[in-house]
Amino acid sequence: MLNLAKELAKKIARTTLGEYSAYYIYASPDKRESTPQSGSRSNRSVRLADQSAVESSSEPLIRDQLHYLGSEALAYACYVDGRIAGLCIYWFGERYRKRNFWPLSDREAKLVQIVTVPWLRGGGIATELIGLSCLDMLENGFDRTYARIWHSNTPSLRAFQRAGWSRRALVLELNPLRLRRPIRIRVDTKS
Repeated sequence: MLNLAKELAKKIARTTLGEYSAYYIYASPDKRESTPQSGSRSNRSVRLADQSAVESSSEPLIRDQLHYLGSEALAYACYVDGRIAGLCIYWFGERYRKRNFWPLSDREAKLVQIVTVPWLRGGGIATELIGLSCLDMLENGFDRTYARIWHSNTPSLRAFQRAGWSRRALVLELNPLRLRRPIRIRVDTKS
């Protein structure tokens, strides 16, 4: 009964407000704040991954992320027993400005994609990947990193919180009457 009520509410909202999106924006600690949590396990390592490492992965999910790579993109892989078990990609500079969902300054980057192979989900790989990749980004010239997370993606929200990131805003986009540009509402929140 509860699922039926939720579906009805979604239909009513879409009919009156058009398509919508609701994302939380999370921010890493900056260089002045405490460093992100790391806590690496002995059979794991997190390091930069180039295109050939992603291409040669035996995991289709990892290879499917190739389109995120390229100029002004950095990919980090979490290796478990020598195989890529998770991957995250940061964009910055002009590459990110084309998307520009969240404003970035020159020495900031946005984590635009993170995946973990299905059979290893729930084991802390995403948290470790987020924390250690962010730490490397901060140690190598970036002042802060951000991520956009769908409002109800509880596993991702928890992973970022466990990695030491904090919620900065809720961004809603509404598109009533199929406007050319959706209406964007930003509500600052600091968790």
